[in-house]
Amino acid sequence: MRNPLGRPKALLAAGAATALALSGAACGDSGESDADITWWHIQNQDPLMSTWQEFADDFGDEHDLSFDVQAIENQSFKDRMGPASQSGDVPDVFHTWGGGVLAEQVEAGLVKDLTGQLDCIDSINPIALEAYTIDGKLYAMPFDAGVVGFWYNIDLFAEAGIEAPPQTWDEFLADVEALKAAGIAPIALAGADQWPGHYYWTYLAMRIVGLDGLEQAAAAGDFSGEGFEQAGDLVAELAALEPFQPGFESASYGEADGQAANMGEGVTAMELMGQWAPQVQRDASGTDGPANLGFFPFPTVEGGAGAGTEWLGGGNGYAVAADAPDEAVEFLCYLMEPENYARAIVDGNLTPVAADTEAVAPDLNADAQKVVEALATATGTQLYLDQAYPPAIGGVINEATEGLILGQITSEDFIEMVNAAWAAEA
Repeated sequence: MRNPLGRPKALLAAGAATALALSGAACGDSGESDADITWWHIQNQDPLMSTWQEFADDFGDEHDLSFDVQAIENQSFKDRMGPASQSGDVPDVFHTWGGGVLAEQVEAGLVKDLTGQLDCIDSINPIALEAYTIDGKLYAMPFDAGVVGFWYNIDLFAEAGIEAPPQTWDEFLADVEALKAAGIAPIALAGADQWPGHYYWTYLAMRIVGLDGLEQAAAAGDFSGEGFEQAGDLVAELAALEPFQPGFESASYGEADGQAANMGEGVTAMELMGQWAPQVQRDASGTDGPANLGFFPFPTVEGGAGAGTEWLGGGNGYAVAADAPDEAVEFLCYLMEPENYARAIVDGNLTPVAADTEAVAPDLNADAQKVVEALATATGTQLYLDQAYPPAIGGVINEATEGLILGQITSEDFIEMVNAAWAAEA
């Protein structure tokens, strides 16, 4: 692979650093604990963080078990799970998005086969189980599912003279310019976390080559082609408009002054994020969030093969370590007991995965309802690429997208980096 011009050499080195971290060469916490059950999750904001702790305490009291519960920020969780997986010392219960990351953990013998082991399986929508099913066997239990779209401040759009959400990429860029002309930062982005940025390239690739094209490229381990380069060009085109909030390069997602906080405080007009966004906006900003929060799908690209009803998304679930005590599996179903799950849906603003949604969420809030409606009309879905693909591939896609956004690499460089990562994985 040729060395891109200017700073991209450092970015390529960063890709190698990610591979080292994921292979266990970087330091990280292990799953070791004196507790009977260790549980790593990413619900690191109240009220759900405290609710999860309460459930662990109650279950522990009932079964005479001790829990070590660690609520970890999203990116930090990913950084810790790589070395933990490589060392073979994973927590008894841990967060998972399924896909390629879970598949690698399964192949390494780290995850318990839950097929036929969950007494609560009939209470879960079978569709929600698909991301956690590998070679016909179930390896995790979902508790939330949804899609990524643009959450937008309706009042700020109106202030900029925008009467309706954009449907096409050209309309989207025009709206970005209108917001800037009105003195409003168009988009909130957590540049330091990388993963929020990868949504842009992924969606543009989906809209241009379609889900079939994306699937074929992954199967071949080759993202060469005009469509994928065009996706990179359009990311660069957006970034050239300087649409993100000041200091986005060093901003994190869920921390104070980060992406979600900017939305919650009404500083920025929109963010591209999943079903959890409204709650994190409130948590991170310490406010009630925008008074009028809307939701729209990623725009279509003229001439592209992808449809606006094809969504990037996925769910949140929990896997159990292969050597975890049997009670760890029981605990998963404890979380799904109707009374407990109903409370978690409210406290965490979760999108239910229940087979009977009405039974656990009769009064689903308006934000969650938007996501449910999007799922109901979806003609196809794609799991986040940094979870759908092996960790080394997903990490490079995240880093390369950051390079596009910062103007450090070209779309051609992007393709070379990703293809080289696939080749190394083969």
